Amino acid sequence: MKTTPQIAPSYEAVQRFQDWASVRYGLMWAYEGPVQPMGKQGTWTHPDPSCWLIRKGRVTVETGGKRVTASAGQWVFVATPTRTQRFSDDAEILSVHFHFTWPGGEPVLEQPRNVVFDAADQPQLEKVAVRLTRLVAKNFPNASAFLPTATCTFPLYLRVQNMLPRWLSAYLETQAWLGVYPKRVGAMDDRVLQTIMELDRHPLNQKFSERTLVSHVGLGRSQLNALFLKATGVSPRRYYERRRLETSERLLTHTQMSIKEIALDLGFGSESHFCHWFRGHKGAAPSTFRSGQ
Repeated sequence: MKTTPQIAPSYEAVQRFQDWASVRYGLMWAYEGPVQPMGKQGTWTHPDPSCWLIRKGRVTVETGGKRVTASAGQWVFVATPTRTQRFSDDAEILSVHFHFTWPGGEPVLEQPRNVVFDAADQPQLEKVAVRLTRLVAKNFPNASAFLPTATCTFPLYLRVQNMLPRWLSAYLETQAWLGVYPKRVGAMDDRVLQTIMELDRHPLNQKFSERTLVSHVGLGRSQLNALFLKATGVSPRRYYERRRLETSERLLTHTQMSIKEIALDLGFGSESHFCHWFRGHKGAAPSTFRSGQ
């Protein structure tokens, strides 16, 4: 299915530099090759964007009862959060998976449906994706690795991170061509943005201290909570817990780390404590969640 380009204004909406600086983005993986066995077919739920360029074979993707099929030479912008996919046995793809959100966790771009278009219509997207996947494949032993848990030097980390904005620029240009534009949630109080940045920098394996947070921001606890709740819909502590939960879901879905290893990585004193916490948020044990992905 070929999508007709939309005539629309540029995606480059004007915002304060600090607002753009607060956008959260990171690469989950960039991979080119045969589809991994576990991804051949099934139903998947991810909040983060996935883009596939079909190199060989075909894929059928369904969301909300609407089904699309893509074959070699076509891109698929995969719906979030849930889709059902079925790849042909010979399928090979270029896959870029990343997170891209405003402060508070809202997606910069919403992707409620699966979109298929010819790669030849947006050549820059493939050009940047190939450079990104080659950089990852060259420097990481397992090209399909979940990058957040991979080890590397700081200069290599910077090389990957510096390449990612080029991908995001091509991605935004392609979405604008498709008639999709960033969803802005409104300007935030600078003190709320500072709080979010502090929370995003705080290591997940270390205890969270509201006292330290309010001292950095220069507000009283009740005032900060009120401002933060109004801007994001959650308290600072709830925001931090949501960040831990999102990370635990990614680790359970994309890695072979044991539940005990994940618990320790997220700063829990024991596997049982982590399991109790996870079940309280998701209504299912970590092992049950993992098996359902």
